[in-house]
Amino acid sequence: MSVPFGHKFKETYFTYLDKAVVPINHGSYGTTPTAVLDEQKYICEQHEHYPDKYEYFEAASKYIEQVKLLGDYLGLDYHNLALVSNATSGINTILRSFPFDFSKDKILFHSTSYGACANTVKFLHDYYGLQYDVVDLVFPMEDDNEILSKFEKKLSSTRYKMCMFDMISSMPSGQLPYEELIKLCHRYDTLTLIDGAHAAGQVDLSFINELKPDFLVSNLHKWLFVPKSCAFLYVDPKYHEIIQTLPVSWNYTQKYENKRDLLLNKFAKTGTISYSPFLTIGKAIEFRKEVCGGEDRIRKYQMDLQQQAIPVIIKIFGPGAKLLQNKRSNLNPPGMFNIKLPVLNYNQKYEILLKKMILDGSFFASFKQLCDHKMIYQHKVYAPFSLHNGDLWVRFSVQIFNEIDDYVIGAKIVAQVTSKVLDLELAKLSINDSKL
Repeated sequence: MSVPFGHKFKETYFTYLDKAVVPINHGSYGTTPTAVLDEQKYICEQHEHYPDKYEYFEAASKYIEQVKLLGDYLGLDYHNLALVSNATSGINTILRSFPFDFSKDKILFHSTSYGACANTVKFLHDYYGLQYDVVDLVFPMEDDNEILSKFEKKLSSTRYKMCMFDMISSMPSGQLPYEELIKLCHRYDTLTLIDGAHAAGQVDLSFINELKPDFLVSNLHKWLFVPKSCAFLYVDPKYHEIIQTLPVSWNYTQKYENKRDLLLNKFAKTGTISYSPFLTIGKAIEFRKEVCGGEDRIRKYQMDLQQQAIPVIIKIFGPGAKLLQNKRSNLNPPGMFNIKLPVLNYNQKYEILLKKMILDGSFFASFKQLCDHKMIYQHKVYAPFSLHNGDLWVRFSVQIFNEIDDYVIGAKIVAQVTSKVLDLELAKLSINDSKL
């Protein structure tokens, strides 16, 4: 811990990062320390050194060893954990395994659910007839009670087999009252499927032991410093037998005498894959403990820097900019926050473009893609934004290698690029109008 957090820490421990890049979007894909990536390269070499020996006699035991290390670090029983490639794969694993009665079962999720996970439910509806319903969430809500009230209004009908909800929503980011939602689902005899994609490395997950959700998935590459891609799946013991791997593989028909190890053994071998991200979990944990000084120290730096960055970004974005927050000030996790970019709302000439974005999702997608391309290729700084409730919200990520200058640069580039692209779109409309 002799090297302080910030740019010097990045230069020392994240040497694979392009030095010209200003990284303020690791919430999407994560960043991995050099030591952990070097460990991954070593594991790949060991795999290729003698593939037959590795696949038949070593890989499964190494997998189980890493699951044990993860369980110990998170304070969870490792017998209830499985490793998958990412959170979306974990959600699919549950939804594609669970024995729904498609003639009557109904699943509940919310409007700010991650699109890929919501699409999985829609796929099951389109192909098999699974019914679903949506809780409409519009941030920022007054407080957690407003969110809980919206869910309870639906759940109290007792029509739902399962409820899928986020711990931390993606775009815009925001913490949901996940512990209270678990209790609410239990009260109405509804299974819980929790998308904790952003959870591991940001929040304490030991609540699982007490509240016992049915299923939970969390990425390890976003915030825990494990290489891309890696996630864990928590499955309550009573569902170990019915949950299968994705893809369904050799272990589906395998009989195991030791039922306690059933989930471990099922997921330890799903076919020929690269085990390298899974097998670096221990190295990532070691880095967080020994180099970073542990979870509390990491999160304190993130929260402190977040509080410094918020007013700076608001000032750069100008009149109308504000933090996405609720009255209890508990919406933001340590590593992410959202600032409203008011360019569409406070410049009358863009009013027609705002209306078009709201009415035409493809137009907004095209606008965003052009902005993304300019930020990434021309400026090497990228912060994603979303259109939510008629406003543009920019999501910033905070990591232990960031400093306040990163957010000054990032905010200026986001504001500059979006304004330029809006002017381009406005010019296109003028040209098209003149042709009429």
